[in-house]
Amino acid sequence: MPTVRSSASTKRNKRLLEDISNTVEVSKAANMKKPSLKKNLMLSEEEDEISEPVSKRSRTARSSSGPKKKVDIKKEELSDEEPEAKPVRRTKRAAILKMKEEPATDDDDEEEEEEEEDDDDEDGENSYTVKEKKNVKPQEKDVKVKQELESEDEKETPSMKLSDYELMIQKNIEERQKFLASLKIFEAREELEELAPQPVAKKATNRGITRIKEAPQPTERRRSLRQQKMTPDGADLQLPSEKEIAKGLAESAEKGNPRPPPGPGPVMDYFNAPGKEEFEEFLKDVHSINVAGGEKGVWSQDSPSVIKTLKKMKITESLVAKVVPSRTFSVQIHPTLDKTLVMIGGKYGELGLWDVHREDSSNGAHFFNPHSRPINCLTVDPWNYQNVYTTSYDGSLRRTDLTSGIVQQVYSYVEEEAYNVYTSWHAHRDENTMLVGGSLGDLVQIDVRDCNSNPVEYKVHNGKTVKLVTVHPTQSHYVATSSRDGCVSLWDLRKIKKNTPIAECPHGRNVSGLEFSPVTGNTLISTCSDNYLRFISCDLSDLKVQKKIHHNNQTGRWLTTFKARFLPGREDLIVVGSMMQPRRIEVWSNDGQLAHEFKGEDFASVASINAFHPTQAVLAGCNSSGRVHVFM
Repeated sequence: MPTVRSSASTKRNKRLLEDISNTVEVSKAANMKKPSLKKNLMLSEEEDEISEPVSKRSRTARSSSGPKKKVDIKKEELSDEEPEAKPVRRTKRAAILKMKEEPATDDDDEEEEEEEEDDDDEDGENSYTVKEKKNVKPQEKDVKVKQELESEDEKETPSMKLSDYELMIQKNIEERQKFLASLKIFEAREELEELAPQPVAKKATNRGITRIKEAPQPTERRRSLRQQKMTPDGADLQLPSEKEIAKGLAESAEKGNPRPPPGPGPVMDYFNAPGKEEFEEFLKDVHSINVAGGEKGVWSQDSPSVIKTLKKMKITESLVAKVVPSRTFSVQIHPTLDKTLVMIGGKYGELGLWDVHREDSSNGAHFFNPHSRPINCLTVDPWNYQNVYTTSYDGSLRRTDLTSGIVQQVYSYVEEEAYNVYTSWHAHRDENTMLVGGSLGDLVQIDVRDCNSNPVEYKVHNGKTVKLVTVHPTQSHYVATSSRDGCVSLWDLRKIKKNTPIAECPHGRNVSGLEFSPVTGNTLISTCSDNYLRFISCDLSDLKVQKKIHHNNQTGRWLTTFKARFLPGREDLIVVGSMMQPRRIEVWSNDGQLAHEFKGEDFASVASINAFHPTQAVLAGCNSSGRVHVFM
């Protein structure tokens, strides 16, 4: 039987080898200066003859072609320096794909047909025709090409083998997962997550006064110098003096919120909020309260008992209400035992009254306006509980009689309200005398019995604003003050000299709170912007810092400053607000230890100012939106 020659495939293989050789020569020429890793590509006829089916004719063709030929082709990689001259690298995979895609020429087809016809004539065993071979040949060719491609992929992508240590870790992980699955821990965790209650944000309570929406005020349209008929350089422009500027600011403030009449007049004349009839009923109830107060209370016990009492005090939703429409500046709890009456000083001169347990449309919270600017200081007369005194930045000190319902101006720092002239604080020296701090460095002593009497003025702090005033509880001629110069000073009113105090205690920064201890007066508590609370010992001849407590007092612009205060009748405990989260009110002891913290779900804001009931376990904390929180 004659041998079958596959000349067509041989010619294609030769052309392929020539192309590869040319490519290798170009690669060598491009990498003469920097040779890279060399690889040998061995191509044999046996591997290249993938287009022929495994048949008798193929075996005969291979036997007639002689021994196997091996061609060694050396290839070099191009360097990164010349990416443009890098030739296309031809691998065995690319060669196979090219053989599959390249069609056979006409000469090759004719030779193949002649060989097949001769084979059919001489050997009758082949029962298939040329057409049948042509139908079968592409299928077998595709199968072989696919196999070659898969084997080539396996060679080019070597398998990643894990080390013994990595296999051991993987085995341990699988064993632990199986163990945990057997315990059904994952199912239990999912069940617990489904059963656990989701945290719900506490909404602000709507108890208290009704919110009044103010209409937006139209802004003044700006005009250029040309429209104002002024020269561009302003040479002919006469600037106003400081007094004129202050007067203009005061007039603008007075137009928006003028200072109320000095009185005396009924409280209803100062009431401007809705619900007038309900407020009248509220005042009738307030007029009938017992103003005698209590003599002794829970704060006269020993320290462990007082701490235990503090821990029992709680807050609920019914003990939270909005009393004034805006920011709070002062707070006191009336000493009456008939009811819990909280009094608040607001930003725009509001005096808020809240009967905590009263049930009406505003939950017992009402307010009226005896002043036009912030009420920075509010006290109950220690000798006459029916009188409430308020000092405001509008430059006046006023008295409100709760039993008669009369408001009267006791003292006016200036005849007309001015922008930079104001009163900041007051203190009771005795039953008939009070001390008021002014913005021009004055400490004014007035007689509350006669509103027309001439006050006595003491010049202190070198003409700087007197921000705080506190009187010694047993020797009322000793007074402590603080100013913007960051200094606490002790004065003797019997022999006061020009700006010469008995003793001074410099703080370095602004002092926002100052108070004598209520029993002996041997200690002062100060609150300073340098983030310290100071217990200052006072022997009436010198002031020395006894204990410093680090405390965050940076309330910022929109919160009222902290003012630490002694608990009623206590020399060892103080109460102060806190900036910490969750929100709280802190009680510190004079040894620098935190004695107690007031917290609760219904307490979620910074209580800048706080006050205790003189005899009962009641605490009121006020935030900067007019809301009051009561613990009892």
